[in-house]
Amino acid sequence: MNNRLFKFFTLLTVSILVSIHGFSQEQKEADRARFLKACELRREGQKYFLRDPQKAAKLFEEANQIYPAWPGVSTDLLDQHDRLPLLLIYHGDINGANKAITREIKRLDSMESVYYFRGLINGGYGYMPAKVWKRTYLTMRANFNFRYGDSGLASEDVEAILSIGFDDKEYKQPLTTWNSGFGESSIRNTLILAQYVAFLNEDLQLLEKLDEIYKRFGEKDEIAIGQINIAILKGEYEKAIQLASDFEKTGINNKVNARFLIAYSYAMQKNSAKSEEYIRMLLKDIRVGERMVAKLRVINALNDQQYANAVQYATEALKPYRYLNVKVEQPGKSAFYVYRARAYMGLKQYEKAKSDFETALLFNLKYESAIQGLAQLEGQVANEQRIDKTPPVLKILEPGAQRGLKIVANSAEIMLKGLAEDPSGIKSVTANGKELYVGTNYNFWGTVPIADGTNEIRVKATDVAGNVAETTVSVVRQVAAVSQQEIVPILAKESKNYALIIAAQNYDDSSIPSLEAPIADAIKLKLELKGSYNFADDNIVTLFNPSTLDLKKQFAELTDQIQPEDNLIIFYAGHGIWVEKEQKGYWLLTDAQRSDPNSWLSNKVMLDLIAKIQSRHTLLITDACFSGSVFKTRGIGADAPAPIRDLSERISRVAITSGNDTEVPDESVFMKYLIKALAENKEKYLTAQKMFITQIIEAVMTESKTEPRYGTLELAGHVGGDYIFTKK
Repeated sequence: MNNRLFKFFTLLTVSILVSIHGFSQEQKEADRARFLKACELRREGQKYFLRDPQKAAKLFEEANQIYPAWPGVSTDLLDQHDRLPLLLIYHGDINGANKAITREIKRLDSMESVYYFRGLINGGYGYMPAKVWKRTYLTMRANFNFRYGDSGLASEDVEAILSIGFDDKEYKQPLTTWNSGFGESSIRNTLILAQYVAFLNEDLQLLEKLDEIYKRFGEKDEIAIGQINIAILKGEYEKAIQLASDFEKTGINNKVNARFLIAYSYAMQKNSAKSEEYIRMLLKDIRVGERMVAKLRVINALNDQQYANAVQYATEALKPYRYLNVKVEQPGKSAFYVYRARAYMGLKQYEKAKSDFETALLFNLKYESAIQGLAQLEGQVANEQRIDKTPPVLKILEPGAQRGLKIVANSAEIMLKGLAEDPSGIKSVTANGKELYVGTNYNFWGTVPIADGTNEIRVKATDVAGNVAETTVSVVRQVAAVSQQEIVPILAKESKNYALIIAAQNYDDSSIPSLEAPIADAIKLKLELKGSYNFADDNIVTLFNPSTLDLKKQFAELTDQIQPEDNLIIFYAGHGIWVEKEQKGYWLLTDAQRSDPNSWLSNKVMLDLIAKIQSRHTLLITDACFSGSVFKTRGIGADAPAPIRDLSERISRVAITSGNDTEVPDESVFMKYLIKALAENKEKYLTAQKMFITQIIEAVMTESKTEPRYGTLELAGHVGGDYIFTKK
């Protein structure tokens, strides 16, 4: 709307006489002035919504500070609605949107009423109780998060909604959400979602509170579903089956829910045959797919001791999917991690079981099944170590001889990779006496020197109980004439490129200053990788304003997703800190408290997370103060030798950082030259080391007087090679 039309409507509405009890004329005029100023800033911010989201966010936040906005999307002439959540959600910053709403709720907590434009028909300007605005924010955020975001936060919001209260009209009143693609919400619809997720999360307390609400409003179907859910969580399976059988008869739309709950009850009774009978009925409905019945399949497979099938079902169910710009997570993920952990216990793969139990607790800190599972696992492993007399199962994956022929190599070293599995755990793996790197999930790897002619490589794996397994690999070295500058990536198996792009910009602790550019820089990097290099959009994960818990959850998902032949870039922009007394470096994610070192993420923890990912090549890029402290293993100077032909064969864990153990400027010169190097690169294959030497180090040091670094992360499993960028 142009300014002339806006002024006309403003004068028209101001001229309407509005009787507002309890407010002086002076207060009304002051609120009106602030309200109109905030609307003006929101209109200005809307101009930059797509082309400059950082500028738009600043204008929207400034507007909200001047005067609160209506939570829902509105088509009114004054632009009085809050655009900030929509902007952040649109650009993938779910955490930022949730925090922005929290800030608005805190502002409303200090107010009794909020000034707003009610519309010409309703009498122009007026006041609304602040609790109504607060409840609307909570309802819309809970509705969004139950579907696409943090279901734990959504459950907390539902508790707050119930605490505020609502009448019959407010219960069903529709609210247009921040994006029309996400449909409408209401308190009623949000509570229905809450009931479903509470059941998946085994939250009996919330289910019982919702049951009281449904009885108050006479919601027969929700009462029936709630009673069945409660019976199941209390272990009253016969009662649940009877209630669900009765519910099945109440209408065609209720058959799916009833049959699912009957199948679930039979699965919990370990009656797999009856459960599968109802699963087959469910799958005849076109609205039901394998993803919906995955939880039932997992439980039945465990009951039948089909542990490998249980692992497969749980893994498939844990995969996220996308809706528009939002990655949609499976609700109740903790249960799937626990089921898979139990399957791994059945397979005596205790290391994987432990990892899954711990991951379940990341998604639900109080998940009793995971806590009990870890205790049971500890006892089972201790018993296994006491009685174990069986050597590890040892398998060489690389190099791989075919048809009985000996392996031929032309380098002075050969990459050795394999699996060593044992219930007791693996103590060490050696090759011709040289210690190899032992990672998680029973992987090991390393390089072994070889001489001209025939070499016999003796591989030995020792478990914690002292049992030893051995095997021998024969390798013939034949020196071939190959250019030392040539880079030829191995194409034996199809690989995928993944990127995890982390930007910490707005901090919860006011004593940690927020930064200006991390999210904007992260978006630039994402666009460059997607546009010029072989990165599919689905394989680029952006994590904006994450907490430490958010980061660990994302690493758990990538650990599941990434295969041994895949490659990974991890990028972090945000605050970093160095503690001289401990000689340790830390990342400060957005939940960090300056006065509490326990809330910081240490480089050691980051290296452990990286080590769990079984990628072929991993490149860590950090743009933070004291980021060079990640190289307490080994750093490489700019005079290191040029890349060689077999770089892509060797497992690499390398890093490029914006600075040494010093502070770096907020406006990142490092990012400027990193993006420039990637954008202007003309080579089909470009190693991280070559890019650093030729495009980054000198340019950054000249312009900023900070010293970027390139080096290896040996504690995360680096044994040679380098990350290679491949142009489209």
